[in-house]
Amino acid sequence: MAIIPFHIVDAFARQPFTGNPAAIIPNATGLSEQEMLNITGELSMEAGFILPPSVAGADIRLRFFTRRGEAALSGHVALAAFASMADRGFYRVPPEGVEVKLETGAGILPVRMELQSDGHVLVTLELPPPRFGEPVSPGEVAAALGAPAESLVTRGIGPQRVSCGFDQIVVPVCEKEIIRGEFTSGEPIGRLTDLRGVGGLTLVCNKTFSEEADFHLRFFHPRMGVLEDIASATSMGAAAAYLAHHGLTPPGDLVDLVTEQGHALGRPNMARLQVARSGARITSVKVSGTGVVVMRGSFHFPRKVMKAEG
Repeated sequence: MAIIPFHIVDAFARQPFTGNPAAIIPNATGLSEQEMLNITGELSMEAGFILPPSVAGADIRLRFFTRRGEAALSGHVALAAFASMADRGFYRVPPEGVEVKLETGAGILPVRMELQSDGHVLVTLELPPPRFGEPVSPGEVAAALGAPAESLVTRGIGPQRVSCGFDQIVVPVCEKEIIRGEFTSGEPIGRLTDLRGVGGLTLVCNKTFSEEADFHLRFFHPRMGVLEDIASATSMGAAAAYLAHHGLTPPGDLVDLVTEQGHALGRPNMARLQVARSGARITSVKVSGTGVVVMRGSFHFPRKVMKAEG
């Protein structure tokens, strides 16, 4: 009989039942890929499986799964995993912080943990360097969203394909009514993402709910099993890179932003991002947030062999 502990962690949250929940399996050594899929499906949420590193230069490895299969990277799951590890004492975070090299399907990514005065651990994940792809017609995106094309252009800049570990279309929205509107059908958005070969659509607008936030985000990826995500770090990173790339943020070599997300789903949350620039080139995008463990449990199922995958 296998007994596999798990945590449920609300990522980008400071209190339970806010932020984006993720399942974390603290010791996935010996689990097969099919078992990882079964566990993910049973919990009906994205899951992260913590493993020893398999490559030189990494301190720890994470495998990311949705109900549809393995993903190279999920930023909110990575944040949840480190919140879980700090909670159970795997990492004891000193006042000066601790730095870790995380092995993912998107490469080795730097992570920093810092203990805050309220007892929460702030996790900062450096995302893969941004890649900027082709512009996308505002009319094409407007047809998928059921919105006026002129509302999807800001200062003459329209939608564009961007990736910080996950290909998506970043869409600038200039009207509050559009960013806060209802989007009940995922099929038109799914057809657009299929056509463009991207995983999702990120809407970004400077009309925010909170005075503390600089931008409001919404992330749609209907082909991944849900229409809208509560909080997506790769979405935040792509939006921040896009904004800095197009001069829609304050000038400077380091740009600090606060984003908000999740309001339409009843789970509002905030994250902090930092974009580093060298001239016209963006050199790094970092996303920071906290996580709260809201459940501890274990799976019990029979197994014939406990064999680690290569």
